[in-house]
Amino acid sequence: MLLLADGKPVALSRLVDAVWSDVAPSTASKQIRNAVSHLRHLLAGTGVTICAVGDGYQLDRADATLDLEEFTRQVELAGLETEPALKIKALRSALSIWRGRALAGLTSAPLLSQVVSVEELRLTVLEQCFNLELESGENTSLIGELTKAVAENPFRERFVAQLMIALCRSGARAEALKVFDTARRLLRDELGVDPEPQLQELHLRILANGVPADAEPTAADPVTAAPTAADPVTAAPTAAEPVAVAPVAASEPAYPWHNLPAEAVRLTGRKREEATVVQALRRHTEGAGVVPAAVVAIDGMAGIGKTAFALHLGRRLAATYPDGQIFVDLGAHGIGGRWTEVSSVLSMLLRVSGVPTESIPADLDGRRAAWHNRLRGKRVLVILDDAASTSHITPLLTGAAGCLTIVTSRRRLPSLHSTCQLSLSEFSIAAGRDLFNSVVGDDRPLAETAAVDEILRLCGRLPLAIRSAAVRLRDRTSWSVSYLAARLADNESRLAELNTENTGVAAAFDMSFYWLDPEHQRLFRLLGRIEVQDIEPDQVARMANLSVSRAVRLLEELVDFHLLNAIGQGRYRMNELVRAYCLQLT
Repeated sequence: MLLLADGKPVALSRLVDAVWSDVAPSTASKQIRNAVSHLRHLLAGTGVTICAVGDGYQLDRADATLDLEEFTRQVELAGLETEPALKIKALRSALSIWRGRALAGLTSAPLLSQVVSVEELRLTVLEQCFNLELESGENTSLIGELTKAVAENPFRERFVAQLMIALCRSGARAEALKVFDTARRLLRDELGVDPEPQLQELHLRILANGVPADAEPTAADPVTAAPTAADPVTAAPTAAEPVAVAPVAASEPAYPWHNLPAEAVRLTGRKREEATVVQALRRHTEGAGVVPAAVVAIDGMAGIGKTAFALHLGRRLAATYPDGQIFVDLGAHGIGGRWTEVSSVLSMLLRVSGVPTESIPADLDGRRAAWHNRLRGKRVLVILDDAASTSHITPLLTGAAGCLTIVTSRRRLPSLHSTCQLSLSEFSIAAGRDLFNSVVGDDRPLAETAAVDEILRLCGRLPLAIRSAAVRLRDRTSWSVSYLAARLADNESRLAELNTENTGVAAAFDMSFYWLDPEHQRLFRLLGRIEVQDIEPDQVARMANLSVSRAVRLLEELVDFHLLNAIGQGRYRMNELVRAYCLQLT
């Protein structure tokens, strides 16, 4: 604390807080004074002194220097170098001063809060050094250090991008793709967000053609993805002129788009829905000389399994669309309201299809026309996952004959002109049992079927929640099914019980709630106070001080957002797990 204060006095109370973050003993002040006395003895003859100043202490370093100051000085010197090799050498010299994280091993919150900016400086310098080394042609030699950097800083996407580039250029393309999949899964599960568009685009470029030698990360942005103002772009096409798109290089595969994530688990409980989609597509193509474009829209509440179902369909139909199966995560329900802009998605699709950066139109209409032109004569399946609205995805719908677009969304998209529109509902009891038993993987569920059914009820028969509960039981071999059911019965702790390493039910609901406007949020909170199972508009109108007609309108819109179920004319019911979430908001 005294060193970090950089010659300024530190109050005794702050020193006590730094040593005892929770409850300090009655002898805390005395122990601090004894420690200062011991330090003075150790520092005798060094020129470094500790003086009492008011109700505290001040450390005078005299001519002594801190390793942090030396690090900063060497980084500043590196900034003066113009030769990349000399700059790398200077940065490596600065980084060699570090022997680990700042204040590693200490748990004092007041101390650690002061070193956040210091650690950020070190990581930024390390990123800059990696960038320069990648630009100079170093790849294989950096993989070990980059792997360590990603492991220690898993949410730092710049390190992820640098490791992917180094692996790909070293011939480990599959490993680079695994790095991205791991990072994407971690960001979704832990933070509820998707990778930044630049990292997603790098992923698509590696899927398509690997990383070309000129795809160097810059000091400001390690993934040179989206065109900048300095990038040459073609003028926006007019109705009278064709879109000029450069051909794919002869050495590149013309359509290498097969980026559907691997099926991590067996899909259960959706045979009827799968048959509905397949039959609708069959009817759509019957008797057609040229197979028309098709759109399948899948909606449903958070955690209902829309993405898993869409990916299952993509794999099932892959042979029908041999030129490509593309998965695009639009991220409409990410925390903070950020999603991948349509223009950026089109740019990514054009790049991975082999269109050079300089040939990608700058405007949305130009990119859309160029994308449609690239699809001409192809049979391609595109999955647009987590769309915000119809307007969000309209520019991405190909309209190209022979192509299929599968759209998923948490809200109904009634204005979307679709070949098949499907709302996924909660699992049946049989499907829920099948999923639960298969994940647990032992005989405990078979011995307590009534307890399994109670868990399914408490999970609202929601696939995400059922899987989370099953994982919980699988990992607790000493628990009985009844014991888990009892833990889940507590409304206040149920959502916390259902949070596992790979899933977050509460986080999924948070994203849906975030997207509601204030009026819908207020009404949604009020619904949690209704103790009866069935909700009626006149009851809601009285509680919310609304007209009955206005209450009906808001309730119907919550149905469209899949936060409420309509069970008849003028009657609504809330999913059991959504109710538990709602109660936490009130």
